[in-house]
Amino acid sequence: MNPEEKNLLLAAQKVLAENWREKYTIPSSKLYPHQWSWDSAFISIGYSRYDQDKARKELLSMFEGQWSNGMLPHIIFRAGNSYFPGPEYWQTELSDYRPGLKTSGLTQPPVHALATWEIYKNSSDQKEAIGFLEDMFPKMLNFHRYLLNDRDRENSGLATIFHPWESGLDNSLRWDEPLARIKVKDLPPYEREDTKKVKSDQRPKDDDYDRYVYLIEIMKKYNYDEDRVYDEIPFKIKDVVFNSILYQSNKAMLKMADILGEEKKGIETWIQRTKESYIQYFCPELNDNMLLYDYDLIAEKNIMERTAASLMALCTDLLSGEQAKSLSSWMKHSHMCKENCTHDHPVFTSISVDDLMFNPLNYWRGPVWININWMLYAGLKNYGFHEDARNLKKSMIDLIAEHGFYEYYNPLSGEGLGADNFSWTAALFIDLMLEEDD
Repeated sequence: MNPEEKNLLLAAQKVLAENWREKYTIPSSKLYPHQWSWDSAFISIGYSRYDQDKARKELLSMFEGQWSNGMLPHIIFRAGNSYFPGPEYWQTELSDYRPGLKTSGLTQPPVHALATWEIYKNSSDQKEAIGFLEDMFPKMLNFHRYLLNDRDRENSGLATIFHPWESGLDNSLRWDEPLARIKVKDLPPYEREDTKKVKSDQRPKDDDYDRYVYLIEIMKKYNYDEDRVYDEIPFKIKDVVFNSILYQSNKAMLKMADILGEEKKGIETWIQRTKESYIQYFCPELNDNMLLYDYDLIAEKNIMERTAASLMALCTDLLSGEQAKSLSSWMKHSHMCKENCTHDHPVFTSISVDDLMFNPLNYWRGPVWININWMLYAGLKNYGFHEDARNLKKSMIDLIAEHGFYEYYNPLSGEGLGADNFSWTAALFIDLMLEEDD
């Protein structure tokens, strides 16, 4: 590692050090003052490369907010800083399942088993590593059981999300049509905090926020009761990103069960169900490129929007070699990355740059996100496309080195957008820098 690379690594570690709060890490002091679920998972992967103690604390502290039904909330409210919607708005005390901590009433993509496995692999102390697996395994098993029982009435091996925030890709183009069907009524007054801290052209629109809040109102109306919400919520999606991550996380859980001597039958059943349903739900027949599309349970059809989510099958082992080749070929020559995108950094955008709705500034409607590119990088390696993976890794590193540790980036200029000093960007940068090259 040359001096410049060492300085970049130290800068990334400094971001995490400044965002560390005793036993967890905030995403960014500018906009996100609490603890977020999939952020913590990505962040712990970065820590695992140089500070195992923080890596373990990060995940264990996130599971302090787990509900008794297994649901892992997407936010634990740990600070007094202003944020909307805050704990007073969520009113999760309405639920019989809520924990003692103040949390949100939604979940987020289940990256945690993948993070736990990375922490285990990167540990130099076998006894501590196995002790950590013993602590985490039952918590994650309860979370996955919740997702594949309470959130899968169809017995498909695919969890259903009730809210765009549960996808992690909040205002993705994929959610426009399902949200447009929702008729908002009797919405209580509220005041956004995000647009006071980040330019409004980089954040979801007010109309979208009205629907986000309205969906929470429905959950509160039914006291976060899963059965009632499943019946009444007007947003029910089998999300391809969420479920690709869940499938891979179940594969990681199998490896942990082997090490710990735990029962595997339930996990194997979930994996088999996913294998049987994945292509059926997400890859319509008239689709030569193997692109994946979320399935809308309300409309009973796929959401045919070309976004980064369409590429996520590469992050699983559910494709044949020919299917993976077709998808990777589409990636290389696709509309997701043009020559003018970020100049010398051809990373993948959140939606097609040719789409009429493409916006290089607005959140998940065009910008580049490091966590998505990091997952696609792993997917390319998974199917043996090592040269493509190396090119993507270099592009991510170069983009961050040139523009800093931001929440997301303008794909046309590389400019950092959203929150600065963003933790998962720093953490995944550390992971890329310190991994052993294939």
